[in-house]
Amino acid sequence: MMELETIRTKMEGRKPGVIGDKKEFAVLIPLVEKDGELHFLFEKRAEGIRQPGDVCFPGGKIEPGENIIECVLRETAEEIGITDVEVLGQFDSILEVNRITMHTVVGIVSESSIENAVINTAEVAEIFTVPVRFFIENEPVVYTGKIVQDTTDFPYEENGIRSDYKWRVGKQDIYIYHYGDKVIWGLTARVFRWFIEKMKEE
Repeated sequence: MMELETIRTKMEGRKPGVIGDKKEFAVLIPLVEKDGELHFLFEKRAEGIRQPGDVCFPGGKIEPGENIIECVLRETAEEIGITDVEVLGQFDSILEVNRITMHTVVGIVSESSIENAVINTAEVAEIFTVPVRFFIENEPVVYTGKIVQDTTDFPYEENGIRSDYKWRVGKQDIYIYHYGDKVIWGLTARVFRWFIEKMKEE
């Protein structure tokens, strides 16, 4: 039996979560000043891991007992050996259709830290920076993909649901940037585009 007082107690001071969340990841949005100009710091993923060759921000899965900021600091240290990150705060989160929540944290990394970075070659092929101005001044290639539900095996009849039920179909813009020989796209591009938009607003 669920009692009202139990619910009242549990709701007091409860922090909002994400419905349907199964796996939580976090990435650092690393900013660095070079030659008087603000840059993003990126990683290129190593060939022997999932999504090889993709460009991304440092980050990974949040471990049990770890908060979002602890995760990005640990992952940044493990992946590229940078430990002196000035954390500016937690930014926005993305809930993906595969029930993964990606949290983001904004931080400042010094140029000297990048020069002395120790790359974990099992996970990272290289690191590089791109001026934030580049993404403000250059529009990406945009591909709009459909997000559909596969309901082939859905039990319509046994649950009294019409077989012609109109399932919602979503769309998602996929941004693709070319910077020299680097292709920066997907979730990473969505994150920094949103970050730039929010910073310009505020």
